[in-house]
Amino acid sequence: MSDIIFIKPKSFEDSKKIVNYIVEDKILHINLTSSDKKIFQRVLDFISGAIYLKEAKLLNPAENIYLSIPKEVSFSLNEEDEENEDKVDLVDLRYDEEEEIKPIF
Repeated sequence: MSDIIFIKPKSFEDSKKIVNYIVEDKILHINLTSSDKKIFQRVLDFISGAIYLKEAKLLNPAENIYLSIPKEVSFSLNEEDEENEDKVDLVDLRYDEEEEIKPIF
C-alpha cells in the first residue's frame, strides 16, 4: 500500500519538495486552493516536467486540487457513480509547441 502525501504549497519553493515526492513515486494530493494565481501556475508548470518524465498521471478531481499518481500505481475513479466520473479530468501533459498551454481549472 502506498502512502498519500497531502501538500498545500504556500510558495514556489514548495514545488521542489513536490518534485522530490514525485521522483520517489509517492501519491500526492496537491491543494492549490489558497495559492496566488502566479504561484499556482508556476508550481503546476514546474511539477508537470517531473510528472511527464516519471510517466505519472496528473488528475484534477476538483477546482485547484490535483493528484499525482505514479505510473506503477493502479487507481479507480469511483466506478459506482458514473456522473462523478466525468468530473475527474486526466490532465494531458503532452502539447504541441505551436499551441498555448492552458491548465484545466
